[in-house]
Order: sequence, then structure tokens, then C-alpha cells
Amino acid sequence: MTSIFSILSITLFLALVFQANGYCDLSSIGVTQTKTSGSVWKVTVTNNCICTQTDVKLNTNGFKSSTLVDPAILSQDGLLIQGAPLYQYKSVTFTYTSQSEFKFTPVFSVIACS
Repeated sequence: MTSIFSILSITLFLALVFQANGYCDLSSIGVTQTKTSGSVWKVTVTNNCICTQTDVKLNTNGFKSSTLVDPAILSQDGLLIQGAPLYQYKSVTFTYTSQSEFKFTPVFSVIACS
């Protein structure tokens, strides 16, 4: 009886560990945009994962803004918050100015589950 309980416990533990790691990937990073006024867009990047993600990078190929985007939030090469941790279910926002919406997509991150 004890061995069955041990096997079930180990199986449950491993299932939870693999589920947590399997849940977190680039699709766990949500990017939403709203037009705030005129040609100003507000972008919110959210980590929808139970794990912290670092070195989050967005595709910025072809991105142009007529106003400066704070490079501490989004660098020209797409690195978000200078590679700092984006903790579970937290968001970071920035604005840009353009006549049309630019589609930001996550292209890289490092998943840090503990």
C-alpha cells in the first residue's frame, strides 16, 4: 500500500513540474495595443506564465515611431526592460507614435521556474 502511495505521489509531483514548465513559452507573453489618441499607441506586454521570464525580446524589424520609445523599456533591437525579469502575471507598458499599428510579437525569452 505504501509503495502505491509513493508512486502516485511521485507521479503527481512530476506531472505538476512538467505542466509548469510546459505551460511557459513565447505564447505565454501577451502583447496588447490600444490607440490612445491620434496616432499614439499604448502597448502592454504581460507575462501570463506562472514562471518569471527574462531577456524578453520582441520583433521590432521595420518598427518606426515618430516619438522616442524609452530605451530602458524597449531597446531598438527589441529587448524589453533591458533583459530584466518580467515576473509572473506582471506587465510593462510603453507608447509609440505611428499612423498605423505595428504588430509586436515575442521572439525570445528565458524561462526561470524555481
